Amino acid sequence: MAYVDIKDLTIDEEFEDLLPVLTPEEVDKLEKSILQYGMLDPIKIWEEPDTGEWIIIDGHNRYKILKKNSIEWHYWQDYKIMAELETREDVKQWMLEQQLGRRNLTETERYEIVQKFKDFFQRKAKENQSSGGKGLTNLSKVNTRKEMAKATGVSEGTYNKLDKIMKSDNEEIKQKVREKELSIDKAYRMVKNAKPKEKESITPEQKIIEFDNRMNEIDKEISSLKTERETLMRRRSCLFEALDIPCELKYEFVECEYKYLQVRHCKFYIEVSGMKQILLECSVYGEEMPSSTWIRHIPEKYKNDFIMLWKKAHKEDVEWNNKQTEKMNKAFEKEYKDALMNDISKTKDFYKQCYKTLAKSVHPDEGGNIEAMQCLNQLKVMWGI
Repeated sequence: MAYVDIKDLTIDEEFEDLLPVLTPEEVDKLEKSILQYGMLDPIKIWEEPDTGEWIIIDGHNRYKILKKNSIEWHYWQDYKIMAELETREDVKQWMLEQQLGRRNLTETERYEIVQKFKDFFQRKAKENQSSGGKGLTNLSKVNTRKEMAKATGVSEGTYNKLDKIMKSDNEEIKQKVREKELSIDKAYRMVKNAKPKEKESITPEQKIIEFDNRMNEIDKEISSLKTERETLMRRRSCLFEALDIPCELKYEFVECEYKYLQVRHCKFYIEVSGMKQILLECSVYGEEMPSSTWIRHIPEKYKNDFIMLWKKAHKEDVEWNNKQTEKMNKAFEKEYKDALMNDISKTKDFYKQCYKTLAKSVHPDEGGNIEAMQCLNQLKVMWGI
């Protein structure tokens, strides 16, 4: 088994959000158990193929406790590599099965676990729908709720009732259902027949909190979609490079001069009937990825190729600029040395002239004295002439 250092582990927010949240009391109890008896259950980790990162998929709280108490682990018992899981979707499927596999779960607990995996069920339904065949008008629609009801272990009708209860704003009824003080049927009737509450006046502060909560939900959805897109982009890039697929979109650099600076612009173009059709001309030096402003200039069919070519052009331009900077530094260094030598030469000529003028007045043959001539000779040595 490969050795993985505890410092190399990564917590993936998307995976962490799918796990149950422990209460402070439960975390404290777990910490005391680990400090007293050690790790009774290994941390499960998974290596993401595209990034090579070691991601924790089970045991986040145990990992945090180890880090908090500066405890190093013994790799033969404190972690387990889940090598059989190939993709992020495989990991989510495994996490779902692990949570639903716990003993003595109530229907409500199973429902709340399944809700965290709603996006997973929806994507899976879309994949199943797509695999059924494209262009078939009579293809039956995949029922996501039916699959979620099946995972919860109840009929679709019971699931719909439970869904209605748990999405209501009656916290008292929800808690009684969780504690099995009320049956799902009875709780559903109470929620269904509940008299509508009079609208309470909402303060600006409450409205702000409501907006913040919704924006946080949107941020999580965006983060999840962004992670999925980056994964797909990396896979596409690997296939693109491995198969050496010819890219219709091309680029070339054009050098420009601004006073003392020499810079380059990058032209992205396609060739139509032997003629270049320029789609975009700009600098690629500053950013590794193109901004949405630049992407908008590119037709949809070339968008993914444009992103990959931008990254390649950016790397090439950075290397070119580094070489230009090195050349410029060498040129400045030479210019400085030449100027310095020129100044030194002019200074020596000045000192020589001073020496000749003084020597005429202090030389013994010219009516001077020996001591003054000795002092002048010492200055001659100091001046380096």
